[in-house]
Amino acid sequence: MKILIFNTLYYPNQLGGAEKSVQLLAEGLVKKGEEVVVVTTSNKEYIDYVNGVKVYYLKINNLYWPYISKEQNKIKKPLWHLIDSYNIFNPNKIDQIIKKENPDVIHTNNLAGFSVIVWKIAKKYNKKIVHTLRDYYLLCPKSTMYKNDKNCKNQCLDCKLLSIPKKNYSKYVDVVVGISEFILNRHKEFGYFPNAKIETVIYNSVEVPKVNIKKENKKEIILGFVGRIEKAKGIEFLLEKFSRLKLENVKLFIYGRGLTKEYESEIKQKYESSQILFKGFKKPEEIYNEIDILIVPSLWNEPFGRIVPEANSYGVPVLVSNRGGLPELVEEGKNGYMFDPDKEGDFEEKLKKIIEMKKNSSCNFDNKEKFSLENIINKFMGIYNVVT
Repeated sequence: MKILIFNTLYYPNQLGGAEKSVQLLAEGLVKKGEEVVVVTTSNKEYIDYVNGVKVYYLKINNLYWPYISKEQNKIKKPLWHLIDSYNIFNPNKIDQIIKKENPDVIHTNNLAGFSVIVWKIAKKYNKKIVHTLRDYYLLCPKSTMYKNDKNCKNQCLDCKLLSIPKKNYSKYVDVVVGISEFILNRHKEFGYFPNAKIETVIYNSVEVPKVNIKKENKKEIILGFVGRIEKAKGIEFLLEKFSRLKLENVKLFIYGRGLTKEYESEIKQKYESSQILFKGFKKPEEIYNEIDILIVPSLWNEPFGRIVPEANSYGVPVLVSNRGGLPELVEEGKNGYMFDPDKEGDFEEKLKKIIEMKKNSSCNFDNKEKFSLENIINKFMGIYNVVT
């Protein structure tokens, strides 16, 4: 079977979990004997082979490349999103690739840069379309549905207008896959994918560590935050709560960098403490060798939260907010606990519980198979076989 995969970014241009998940899927399918071709955006056009996967790097016809969007003038961004709502300047390149490769199925993921014109061209050639929802791009130009430090319950006027083509052309999708129940249901609430014959959830895969983490018994408990240092990720919420608690023999390690250098510097100065250490970037095996509990205090509705099963795979329990798809990844009292950021005292209560759970070594991590690459690949192959 030949699968043609579209995703905004692909190795070596990677920003987050979506790119990692798509690459793991593509390379895993190749190992299963399938032929996989990836189409992604770039600042120049070329074809390359990455671990057995043929990759088309396309220079999109818009004001700038999505990978460098943060560097762009604010005036450019609204116009870029307007063009990207249905990019009529891209079809020839996409048309030629679909015609040349003639895949059995087209699997679209993040489409920023390409726009949903991909779906229309795919149907021109009568191709079956599987779409995986990895963010809120179809509902919100910023792909977050988070504004003014709040999760959006409804679409604002700008989002509604820019989403008209996206919602309209979602009628061409044969199978829609959510990386969580939350993100799938969110799109269904707004009337997307009316003709999809299959609606299902397939979680992202997580690479199981090849090394066994062996920690020395110690009196001190190390809490960890891993990710981009920004308000939406809950970093200020966490630091504020932790600073007030003044727990004995408990430290908080922060891994990652700030949304901006200025913001990171401001946060470090504000919460300077011998109990709070900013560790920068480290490899997962280094991080999980140092921490005892992972805290994911996201305030925005995370579509999935790869870091949760990743931490579990290293034997580290998690304390997560009840936002987005995060609650789907936690069985309370087994692999971690959840808290409601809006409920006074809930974070403190659940933190005490998970510290006690860790001290008693009562964590139960039996979810590795659920997020294994083998399991996720088999589920997608099952879908491909049904629609072709």
